[in-house]
Amino acid sequence: MRHLINTAILLLFVTFPATAQNKNQPKPNVSVETLALYVPGEFKGVQYRLMKPIDFDPSKTYPLILSLHGGSGRGTQNIKNLLIWNEYLADEDLRRKHPAFVLAPQTTMAWSDPTSPQAIEPKITDELIASVPEDFRSLLKRRQERAATTPPRKPIGDLGTVLDFIDNELTQKHKIDTDRVYCLGHSMGGFGTFTAIYQHPERFAAAIPSAGHFSPWHDAKRIQDVPLWIFHGKPDKVVDYNGSRHVFDRLNKLNANAKFTTLPGVGHGSKNSPAFKYTGDDPEKGYITEYASDRCDKTDHVWDWLFRQKR
Repeated sequence: MRHLINTAILLLFVTFPATAQNKNQPKPNVSVETLALYVPGEFKGVQYRLMKPIDFDPSKTYPLILSLHGGSGRGTQNIKNLLIWNEYLADEDLRRKHPAFVLAPQTTMAWSDPTSPQAIEPKITDELIASVPEDFRSLLKRRQERAATTPPRKPIGDLGTVLDFIDNELTQKHKIDTDRVYCLGHSMGGFGTFTAIYQHPERFAAAIPSAGHFSPWHDAKRIQDVPLWIFHGKPDKVVDYNGSRHVFDRLNKLNANAKFTTLPGVGHGSKNSPAFKYTGDDPEKGYITEYASDRCDKTDHVWDWLFRQKR
């Protein structure tokens, strides 16, 4: 009995400081097991988590997924940047079928590379406003009004630092297949995915933007050759469905390598979206995929499709 009491007291002293130390830590969006697979790190002030391929062999070459969190993942504690799709990617069967590095950085800003010439937004003129779909004109008018009274803002974002990390540290330490680097994300991460391939279309073998947005004043020709699978819930009340609909319609006219899956009845939350566990259309639910051209790979399993793509 005395032994049990002493053991209980010892456990109390061992565990209490850790509990007190971690009580202000945000609750992860993934399981403890998944969190442990994504090893934390930092590069030039940007926090990240990196999951290595299962049964990692340093002599082998692996693809890389760049996973961009949404607005709820912003911060500096390197926990909330792991979302539901990072849980899916940690599944053992999937990791054995498609071994890959998965990089999940964290930012407090939007996903953009301020060193890219495309990070500089065009001057908002009446002609530009008239050239975009009607849905977006009020947004541009508000920006035009703000621009008249405030100095132009310098481009900001952590995407450039993340790309620097990939180029100058990650690919130096490990054998990364630079012809199979993929980008994906949901919401702000969907915006960021569009931004990444718009600013650096030559870098990525494919991309999956979910519930994202591509500005109608940006040149869609820059992304027409990047294999794209766009997902968006039709009743999304946070990011308008038209943010994806309009860009796909433009890509459709360009005969681009893009496909678009509309998800009726699916709201904004990534946990409720089947985008990152998609295994094929479901006409009964209204899940239908459109293709911009015959160039599109019609593989219906989202991860099988992704890993088939090469630059």
